[in-house]
This record gives sequence, C-alpha cells and structure tokens, in this order.
Amino acid sequence: MTLSRGLNLVAMVVALGLALVWISPVEAADEEINIKARAISSMNIVRAVSDMLDIRISRWSTDDERDALINTLKKEGNHALASALNEEEATGWVSFDPRGGGGPGRDPRRAVLKYAREIVSEDGKEFILITNHYPGYANDSRAADGAKLTNYPVSFVLLKLHQDADGEWTGIGRMFVGAKLRYETTSGKFVIDEFPMDPVYLKDVKVK
Repeated sequence: MTLSRGLNLVAMVVALGLALVWISPVEAADEEINIKARAISSMNIVRAVSDMLDIRISRWSTDDERDALINTLKKEGNHALASALNEEEATGWVSFDPRGGGGPGRDPRRAVLKYAREIVSEDGKEFILITNHYPGYANDSRAADGAKLTNYPVSFVLLKLHQDADGEWTGIGRMFVGAKLRYETTSGKFVIDEFPMDPVYLKDVKVK
C-alpha cells in the first residue's frame, strides 16, 4: 500500500462520513452491544465473503480517556498511543467468527478493544472502535502477510448506522488492520496517514 493510494482511500472514507471524530459527547452503554457484520476484503473476495465479524461493546470511552489519548498522540506519536491503550480498561472485543461460512477464514481469536465512542447525528450514528492489536491475525504483527505491522501499531473499526423501518440499526463499515494516525486540531478529527493493507469492508452490519 503506497502512501498516495492510502490517502486516496482515506478521502473516500471521509466522504462516506466515516471519519474519526472524537468531539461529540457520549454516554456510558446501558448494556452490552452485540454487532454482526459480513467482512469483504478486496484482496481475497472468495475467502472474505465467508468471513463473519463479531463485535462486542461493553462500555463507551469517557471524555477524559479520549482527551488523554489525543494528547499522547499529538505529543509522542502512534507507538506511544498504542502503549497508552494498554493502560485503558477494555471497551469490548472484535473477532472473526469461524462459523461464518465455508472456506478458510481469519484467525478467530479476539482482539480486545480499548477505545469505543458513539457519535449521534441527524442521519444516524457512528461507532469508532480502536485496538492496539491486529484482528484476524492473532494479534501478531509478524503474521499479516509480511505487511510489517509493527510500523502500524493501532487498528480500528468504523461503523455508520441508520435505523430501518423496523427500528433495527443496520449499516456499513470499514476495518483497518494496522494504521498510523494524526490529529488535526482545526477539524477536531483523527486522520489516517498510512495503512499497509487494504481495508476490510463491512456489509450487512446489524446491531443485535
């Protein structure tokens, strides 16, 4: 993945309303949120179509936690951010479900989420989920097809949801396994500077 290609994909993500925004107030989750999604990789459609993603959100990150992580990233960079996430209480987990269908899937072991925010707007809501592990690769930076993930110390999931006629929350999303971030003070957003692999596209996202 070249940097220029990465920036083009980032522009697409922002256009879809999936930018990382950490400025809206949030409330603690009243109960655990269970999410199912179908994972589609542009690198291997045959395999990825049979991959199902499970997400569990147990709590939302507080404003103080958000602000502390922003300051760490701005002052010390991405690897310091990844280290700081180790000190945070878990907010849930994400994993690939081997029962999702036929064919080989990704490693099903859970990647612990250390950051989760919900952003509500007139169009629906977005979930921003961050981990310093590598979902689908057993949390091993050496296992991801030579992608040198040690240089990309965080991964995250972005979900854009709307409420359908039956009152169910459904939508689409992206998962980036390994990334480098920077924080733009003027826009109040985290921007994806680089990522080594194409994002995993999430379809048929459903909140259970």
